[in-house]
Amino acid sequence: MNKITKKLNPVLLTALFATTAILSISQANAFERGGHRAAGGFDKIDVNQDGQLSLDELTTPKMSKAERKFSQKDGDDDGLISFEEFQQTRNGTMTDLSDIANEIVQCVADTKAETANDDIMVPTADKFISPTEKFAATDTSGDEFISFEELQDKVIEKVAASFLVMDQDADGSVTEDEYNAAKTIKKASKSAIRQCIEELNSEDII
Repeated sequence: MNKITKKLNPVLLTALFATTAILSISQANAFERGGHRAAGGFDKIDVNQDGQLSLDELTTPKMSKAERKFSQKDGDDDGLISFEEFQQTRNGTMTDLSDIANEIVQCVADTKAETANDDIMVPTADKFISPTEKFAATDTSGDEFISFEELQDKVIEKVAASFLVMDQDADGSVTEDEYNAAKTIKKASKSAIRQCIEELNSEDII
């Protein structure tokens, strides 16, 4: 067992395997429709070029991205991210979608039904928790600051969840077909969520 897997507790693993089972049908359908031909990054991530991705190979680029993000967020270079720094984005401050979380979920479910697009995965309302809740979920020490170690732990948790979903045959590695099937689903789901958020925000303005 590698160092990344050790960080996952049994409760999390049980939940993640349940999620894998739920997604399996849609991912299989994505593969059938040719989602496995989608271009994108597999060869670059597959460092040892063995035709499959390990959890460590998937984690490494995410860690590099997290390091860049941490540096960008840490405006005063004190090695910690405050809530004020955390919620800052390129366009201002982080949007709070928690008040319309249930509406977003219903909208995505309706979009999936209307388009008959099985690649769309309907999210749960807890995906749209408030910035305050997101910050607290990462600030595991409760000291009102996010350290790089805390950010690393969150990245490991998220990558491990994605890995278990992608690894459909549960053999401990992700093939290019599994990777691209998951990528197709992620793209379709993000598109539906983005469209619903835009529609709901427009309704609020009117």
